Amino acid sequence: MLERQEPFAVSESPSSSPRITDRLRRTFALLLAAFSVSTLATAGQGGTALAEPAPRAPVTASGPGGRTASVSPGVDLTNEVVNVSWSGFRPTTQANVYTLIILQCRANPTSLDDCYTAQPFPDLANGNRLLDVTASDGTGSAQFEVRPASNLPQLACSASNPCSILVYENDAQPIPPGTLPAAHVVIPISFAPSQADCPNITDFDVRVDGSATSAGLFYSWAARICQGSDPVVVDYTETSSTTGRENFLAGLVDIGVTAMPATEDELSHHPDHREFSYAPVAASAMVVAYNMTDPFTGQRIENLVLSPRLVARLVTNTSIETFVRDRELLNLNPTVRFPTNGVNRILVRAERAASASILTAWFAADPEAQKFLANNDTWRVNLNAPYLGYTYPRDAFELVDTDPFYLPRQGQKSIALRLFYGVSPTASQSEPTSVRGVIGIVDLPTAKRFGLQVAGLSKPDGSVVLPTEDAIARGVADADVSPSGVLIADPTPEDPLAYPMVKVDYAMVPKTFESPAKIADVKRVLNYAVDEGQGLLPSGYVSLPEAMRAATRDVVAAIGVPASTTTTTTTEVPPAPTTSRPRYRPSATVAAVEATTTTTSTTTSTTIARSTTTELAPITVPEPRFEAAMGATSGSSALMLGLGGLSGAAILGTAPWRRWLRRREKGES
Repeated sequence: MLERQEPFAVSESPSSSPRITDRLRRTFALLLAAFSVSTLATAGQGGTALAEPAPRAPVTASGPGGRTASVSPGVDLTNEVVNVSWSGFRPTTQANVYTLIILQCRANPTSLDDCYTAQPFPDLANGNRLLDVTASDGTGSAQFEVRPASNLPQLACSASNPCSILVYENDAQPIPPGTLPAAHVVIPISFAPSQADCPNITDFDVRVDGSATSAGLFYSWAARICQGSDPVVVDYTETSSTTGRENFLAGLVDIGVTAMPATEDELSHHPDHREFSYAPVAASAMVVAYNMTDPFTGQRIENLVLSPRLVARLVTNTSIETFVRDRELLNLNPTVRFPTNGVNRILVRAERAASASILTAWFAADPEAQKFLANNDTWRVNLNAPYLGYTYPRDAFELVDTDPFYLPRQGQKSIALRLFYGVSPTASQSEPTSVRGVIGIVDLPTAKRFGLQVAGLSKPDGSVVLPTEDAIARGVADADVSPSGVLIADPTPEDPLAYPMVKVDYAMVPKTFESPAKIADVKRVLNYAVDEGQGLLPSGYVSLPEAMRAATRDVVAAIGVPASTTTTTTTEVPPAPTTSRPRYRPSATVAAVEATTTTTSTTTSTTIARSTTTELAPITVPEPRFEAAMGATSGSSALMLGLGGLSGAAILGTAPWRRWLRRREKGES
C-alpha cells in the first residue's frame, strides 16, 4: 500500500507542497480511523468462554399400536435428569386409568424383572420410578432421573453396559410373568464412560478429597483414560472445600481440592504440613436453584428473580410463610404466579463449605440486605430474632433458631435430589411444586444435571444477571485475589455484566512426593485435567483460560522428590492472574465452629492409565479464550488504543490542521 502512495512523494513546486501535505494528512487520517475501528471491534472479544457443550442426541423408539417415545438426551448420560416424551398412548382418565409409568431398565428388557421398580426418592434412596399422565391428545412429557452403575448398581448401566427406559400404560390389567405390559415403548439409552468401565481396582495410587463441584469432573476425566497396561488408580472423595483442605493438611490425601485458600488458623493447626502450591482445575458458579409450578397453568416457573435481600431472608429463615407476599419479590416478579402455599424452608448444606462463603459474601455486600440484616428493612420485614447480631459472610449455614422445619442437609446431592423431587428439608415424601415450591443453593453444574431452574440475581441498578457462560467468565476475570493467589468471587464486580458468585476450584499440590512413581501419577492426573479435560466439560462449567492452565502446568512440572535437607516450610502459589481490583475479604469467624472431621460422605474410585511422559499432547479442538491473564487488560488496552486512534484521526482530519496549512500556504506564496 505504501508503494501506491509514492506519487505523493515526487518533487513538487513550493506552491503545491502544502496541498500535497494536506493529501497525505487526509490519507493517513483515513488509515488511522480504519485501524481504530477494527481495533474497537475486537476490544470486547478477549473474554469469550468455552461454548456450551454441543447438545447430545435424543433417542426415539416405537412400540405396539403406533406408540412412540423419546428420551432427550439419550446418549453419554451420567446421573442426571432427562426429558421423556411420548405420543399415541391412551389419555389418562379422571379415575386415573391409563396413567403412564416410566422405569429405568437393562438393555432389551423382556419383563419388569429387568427394570428397577422402587418408589422414587425419598421413599428409597435409589428409587427413580415415575408416575405421570397422558393428555387428551395422547401425548405427554416428564423429567426423569437416570442413574449409572455408581448410583444404581442393581442395573450397572455404563458405557460398556447400555440400558433402556421403559414407558408403559398402567391399564390396571395383570401383567403375565416374564412379559412386558402390552402398551409400552422401550427406548435404548447409553452412558458416558465411568468408573464402572475401568479395570478392577485393587489399590489407590492417587487419593483426592474436596470440593463437590470438581467431583464429577475428576470422575469423568479418570474414567476416560483409565485403560492401559499400567493404570493409575484414583480415589476422589466428594466432601467440601473445607474438608478437602483439612484432610490435605493432615496428610491424609495426596491432593486436596478447594475453592478457598487455607486460613492461617488451618495452617497453624498443621505446622508440619507439606509445602504445596495452588493449581486451578475448574471454574463454575454457585446459584439459587428452584422448582416451582404455576398453580393455574401447571407449567414450570422459569423466570424467577431474587435480590440479595430476599436470599438473606430465606437464609435467616425469616417469616417464610409470607415470603411469596414480600413486596420486593412481587415487584421483581410481576408476572409470576407462585405456588398456592408459598415455598418451603431453603435447602442448604450442613457442612462447612465454600458455597456458603460465596453466597453469604454476596448478600452481605448488598446495601439493602445489610439493612435487612440490621433489622432496619426498607420493606418493613422484621428479621428473625435469633439472627440479630449474626454476622456474614461465613462458611456454614447453622441452626440458629428452633424452627423444626429448617434443617441443613449433608452433601450437595441431597440438596439436588430434594429440589428435583420437591421434598422439603425435613419431609419424607414429595409435595406438588404447584402447592409449595422448593428453593436451594447448589453449584451450576448440579443445577444443570438435575434440570433445575436458576434464579436471576437483581442488582442495585435494577438489572438482572444470570449465570451464563459469558457472565461467569466475566466474574472470574473480575474476581478478587487472595494473599495466597487464589481467585475468590467479588460480590460487587466492577464489570456490570459479571456474575457475582463465581467459583474457581484449586488443587492443593505438594511440591514433593517420596517416589518417582507417585510423581508420575499425580502429573498424569493434573496434566489431563487442564488439557484434554477442559475440552470435556459438562454444562455448567467454563473452560479455564490459558493463563490459569499454564499456571497449573507450571505447578505440575515443578513437582519433585524431597531434597536431602530442608530448612524452611513455605507455601508457594503460581502467579495469580491480574484483576482490575485485587482485593480480598476474609470470611467472618463462625461463632461455634463445627469440628472438622476426616469422615467422608461419598467415595468413588477410578483408574487412570500411566504414561511415560508427563506432558500430554495439546488438544486438537479449537479453544475459546478468556481475557489474557484474567484481568481484562487486553480488552481494555484494545479499547483505549481504538479510542486514541479515532481521536488522532479526528484531529488530523479537522479544522485546526486545515487552518494551519492555509496560513502556511499564504506565507510561502
